[in-house]
Amino acid sequence: MSEKKSQLNELKIQSLGVIESATIEFGPGLNVLTGETGAGKTMVLTALALICGGKSDSDLVRTGAQRLTASARFHISSSDNLNALLSELDTELEEGELLITRGVTLDGKSRASLGGTSATAANLSAVTEELIAIHGQSANAKLNKSTKQRELLDRFGGKEILESLTRYQEKYLEVKNLARQVNDLKLALKERDKELETLKEFADAINKVKPLSGELTEIENEISRLDSVEDIRIGAASAEEFLNGDEQNLLTQLITARKNLEGIKGKDAALDDITEKYAEILLDLQDVASDLSRYMSALDADPRRLEFLQERKASMNSLIKKFGKGSDRIAAYEDLVNEATNISRQIKDLQGGDSRVAELEAERDKSFAQLKAIANQLSQQREKVALKLSTAVTEEIHELSMPQSTFKVRVAQGATDKFSNFFEHGIDDVEMVFSSHSDGPLLPIAKAASGGELSRLMLGIEVVIAGIDPVGTYVFDEVDAGVGGKAAIEVGRRLAKLARQTQVIVVTHLAQVAVWADHHFVVAKNESGAVTESSVLSVSDIDREREIARMLSGQEKSEIAQQHAKELLAQIRS
Repeated sequence: MSEKKSQLNELKIQSLGVIESATIEFGPGLNVLTGETGAGKTMVLTALALICGGKSDSDLVRTGAQRLTASARFHISSSDNLNALLSELDTELEEGELLITRGVTLDGKSRASLGGTSATAANLSAVTEELIAIHGQSANAKLNKSTKQRELLDRFGGKEILESLTRYQEKYLEVKNLARQVNDLKLALKERDKELETLKEFADAINKVKPLSGELTEIENEISRLDSVEDIRIGAASAEEFLNGDEQNLLTQLITARKNLEGIKGKDAALDDITEKYAEILLDLQDVASDLSRYMSALDADPRRLEFLQERKASMNSLIKKFGKGSDRIAAYEDLVNEATNISRQIKDLQGGDSRVAELEAERDKSFAQLKAIANQLSQQREKVALKLSTAVTEEIHELSMPQSTFKVRVAQGATDKFSNFFEHGIDDVEMVFSSHSDGPLLPIAKAASGGELSRLMLGIEVVIAGIDPVGTYVFDEVDAGVGGKAAIEVGRRLAKLARQTQVIVVTHLAQVAVWADHHFVVAKNESGAVTESSVLSVSDIDREREIARMLSGQEKSEIAQQHAKELLAQIRS
């Protein structure tokens, strides 16, 4: 087995189903688990499924126990993908090994850890996907999915497909991003058109009104004055008459009083101060009387001016109502006057977006043309690889008791006229079809292959692609279903061939498969009262011969069966 691949070194099980406690130390090459029906072989696979993030079930907890525990110790290779994932999950290796643990309690709660760090079932699934591939009846069903079939084809294509796929995906993301930019900008330009229309309408209104800062307040003051001119005239006239009327007006009397005070000036210093203050006040009052006279002479009602101002105010109020913000009219008006100073620049900026759309569309179309070329190249490569994989797998399954079967990988290229036909992994629909008879129609494997046939088909596929697959451990359950005799020998031979490339773990009930094992484990059961306990034992030499004999005849102590077992083992070793 290649040193570059990871490997499952140890599996520990406690209180899982019929297994009270078991430790299995797997080795490189082909590891086989055998045992009587009901001994607990399925529990070993269940433990592995839990380690791989499978669904937990409290019914799996052994009767009388509070919780079950399954733990696996993997030797980890230098896989970039896996090490990056472990780093992301803050998981550390211990002397190049990774310990994965999963526990399930009676109340159904599940706990998991990676390298001693708490983890979720999804974390376990992501990590073990790089380490182990389990092929049982349920796991084989994954092969029915088109995505899995495409992934398998691409894996078989190796470096050439990977390089083309990488270039395709990079260009695909580039086109996708450019298309998004174009769409986003066009959407923004649609909003821009609405905004531009509003700005132009605002600019027209501003140009028509030509409002000035502070003008609204001044107009309202002037309107208020013009509206009250008669009241102002009466009030002001009465005050002016009181000050400047006949000879006995207030100012004349006040001037006389000043003259009387000046006549006695110098008689008393305190009185002189009063006289000076009085004189100053009188001067101010004379100024007021003069201002009032001038105001009265200028005061005149102007109906045309009032009408103009009222129309001007109405146009400003209309401007505020349509474009203003806030409840304070004066503040809203001043904000509009300020906004009007930038209106031309805003309109100019918004009108420059169309050229950028054209630039991005040209760039997108150029990249799309490049994407088409790469996609066509990838499709051609996949078609060549599909032919090689079809031929190789068909040859393998002919040796697995399916001599009339045909396996084929179809690659259907999608249309390249629209980007919507392109996906992250290309434009190809990959479909694996199968026929168990030479004259039978090729149908999707989900419809044409039975459970046993699907397991052997998976074995044939794995043997073909083992050299390029990064997964270090393969687990097969019921791969020998429905076969026997010479066909069973060939199944074992293919498993042994696969085990030269990677670690293989097989659960089998056929001696013709078990004899190929590099490491043989027996799941044995002891019945004591109502409780059944199972253990997993590593067997070799005479113990292994007895187990092979039991598998051949059901009687491990039968001399004939043991002799047959020896001959079968010798045949394989030779």
